[in-house]
Amino acid sequence: MSDSPSAVTPVNPSAFQPTHPFDKAAGADAILRSSDGADFYVHRAILSLVSPVFESMFRLPQPQDSAPEHIDLPVIDVTETSSALDRALRVFYPGTYPADPQTLAELGEAIEVLMKYDVECQVPVLKRHLAYHHASSPLSVYAIAIRHGWRDAALVAARQCLKQPLRSTFTDHPRELDGITGSAYQNLLEYHHTCGEVARNTAASPTWLTLPPSNCGCHKASAPIIFANNQTLNVAAWLHKYLTDTGDILARCPGVNVSQAASLNAAITHPNTCGYCAQFDLLHFLTLPLSQQIKVELDRVELKF
Repeated sequence: MSDSPSAVTPVNPSAFQPTHPFDKAAGADAILRSSDGADFYVHRAILSLVSPVFESMFRLPQPQDSAPEHIDLPVIDVTETSSALDRALRVFYPGTYPADPQTLAELGEAIEVLMKYDVECQVPVLKRHLAYHHASSPLSVYAIAIRHGWRDAALVAARQCLKQPLRSTFTDHPRELDGITGSAYQNLLEYHHTCGEVARNTAASPTWLTLPPSNCGCHKASAPIIFANNQTLNVAAWLHKYLTDTGDILARCPGVNVSQAASLNAAITHPNTCGYCAQFDLLHFLTLPLSQQIKVELDRVELKF
């Protein structure tokens, strides 16, 4: 990187105009010049406090011609664009409004800048920002977290990926994946596959299941069914179908909400469902214990790093 004092370029040819506190703030003793020519007036003590990289840069000898005649401050050219530099500085700089990037791409760009300059003290803040994108972009969040070695954030994102059919064919992929290794992505796919099998087996081995009371007619009339764990139960045809169909869904999306799966509606409208089962509280009888058991089993699956 060429982030060292260098020859002078024209003052701020960029269309970006830095605002407070980077617009000639009182006490500023250095200028960071972005790759597109915007001048950020900064305080070396602040940057040195949060970044050992900046601290080392400021110790370098300053060339005599590092600034125009009307500016008596050292100018340091950096490779970041003005917008990326502005977002990154506002994460930690005092006297400025909080920097809440509007998109994951903007946040990822700010993270890249801050980690380049080794601003480790802001990692907890950056992880909190990432958490806002877990539900909408878990794969991208996983890639960002893995790239910077944030295993705790990567695991949370990987668990969010369980709500998506991650192993389906993609027509495109998040650009953040370009920044991680193939083995890191393979680890996520293996984790997703293992969780899918665990979730399907949980549905297919209903040790968690409590059958309806004896006044349920369709259960008593059903022939015994042998489940995956060699458990034999007399269950209604609709319940067996629900467990089978839900298991197939869980194999593709092990984090799916089983109380909202399409298989549940198909089960309770099955033509062989008795009147009692049709009115039974399936949330407490079926979907709640199943989802609780799935969570217990999935928590035991480890994500490789």
